[in-house]
Amino acid sequence: MAEPDILIGIDAGTSVIKAVAFSLTGRQIADASVLNHYRTAADGSACQSLEQTWADCAAALRQLGETVDGLARRTAAVAVTGQGD
Repeated sequence: MAEPDILIGIDAGTSVIKAVAFSLTGRQIADASVLNHYRTAADGSACQSLEQTWADCAAALRQLGETVDGLARRTAAVAVTGQGD
């Protein structure tokens, strides 16, 4: 079996959740994104369901897997970031 050769970055942003595959040298291979879901209240506050955010993240990863052959077995590491304001 070949050595893992892909890094995955996940960003749970304000409007979309993005998953990006990179080579070990940092070259972007592919990306995928899904809308981030949240509710706004009358006072302007926003609330996100962590369960929904995880489901959206998984959807972005599945979409990335449809683009990158053997994504799961080729992944060396995953990094996650998100908005937090």
